[in-house]
Amino acid sequence: MSDFSTEVMVPLSIISFLVVTTNIAVCLLVFKIKNMRTYTNGFVVSLALSDILTGVTLIIQYTIELHYQSRIAINILYALVLFCGVWNICAVTYDRYLAVVRPFSYRTVIPKFFKISLPLIWTLSLTIASLPAFAWKGNINLLINKVYIFFTFFFCAVLPFTIIIYANLRIFMTVRKCVKKERELSISTEAPRQDVKDSKHRAKKISTEAKVAKVFAIAASMLILSWFPVFIHSGAFVFNNPGIVPKEILNISPFTIALGSLVNPILYSFMKPDFRHAIEKILRRRGGNDIRFHRSSFLPSFVGSESNAFFSEKNNNKNKNNSIPRRSWASICNNDTTCRLESQSKNLLSVESAI
Repeated sequence: MSDFSTEVMVPLSIISFLVVTTNIAVCLLVFKIKNMRTYTNGFVVSLALSDILTGVTLIIQYTIELHYQSRIAINILYALVLFCGVWNICAVTYDRYLAVVRPFSYRTVIPKFFKISLPLIWTLSLTIASLPAFAWKGNINLLINKVYIFFTFFFCAVLPFTIIIYANLRIFMTVRKCVKKERELSISTEAPRQDVKDSKHRAKKISTEAKVAKVFAIAASMLILSWFPVFIHSGAFVFNNPGIVPKEILNISPFTIALGSLVNPILYSFMKPDFRHAIEKILRRRGGNDIRFHRSSFLPSFVGSESNAFFSEKNNNKNKNNSIPRRSWASICNNDTTCRLESQSKNLLSVESAI
């Protein structure tokens, strides 16, 4: 059994299970729907994989009794998902930066960047995360381990988030400039009509790209907040004063990490347009299937009733005796201007009352 209490194990296991299932749903959505297979969503899948790994790691740590070697492996996994999460968000922010600030170079740059960046992110993250276990056998009291924590904090937290902040500032400045230009052209009476139309189209496209960039800016903020308790504890350890960190911060750290990984699928579902439209389409399709099933299940009971069997047999005999060709509804309406609506409505009412 685990060393943790039930009050921690049960809610954390539930949240971690939700993290795994929702992020698997994100991956399946991208793989199943063809128009979802974009470079941006490729980075989203990579980020979802790191979130799945986070959920699995939390479930293992807080539900299974671990030995010393297993705890070293758990620490490697935590470092791996942190580094992968940060650099995946950094990569997708660069993707949005190109789409908004340099749209003409996006199609040529991003395919090469995608093919190089994803394997590089996972390989370097695994190498850096495994370094303490293999280089100094996981001895956390060595000076080199403290230097390692300091440099990983800088290169895997401070530097990427500085890049993310700078890229998002440039994105929103470009959007603001484009919207301002579009307003000026729409107000101006001398501007050619085609220029106004092109400006509106470009402003709309950039606005859509900026909304997607906003999603990843929120995801980056949630990631740094979810790992903030770990950063505080690691910083206090580097400066030889771990006792300064309140125990409550250490207790909530697994919950903040789990919730940080759960936020991403929710952000995609409600704020990323292609994910939202895909989910709405699936729900509408299922709703239509339910309606059709309801109708098909209702009709046999109506046709199979005794009274209806009688009417059906009577109509068949009548059709045998009278071979009158059927007329379409259009021809009836053409011959009779009133279409006998009153009599038909009465018949419909009588059928409804019979039902």
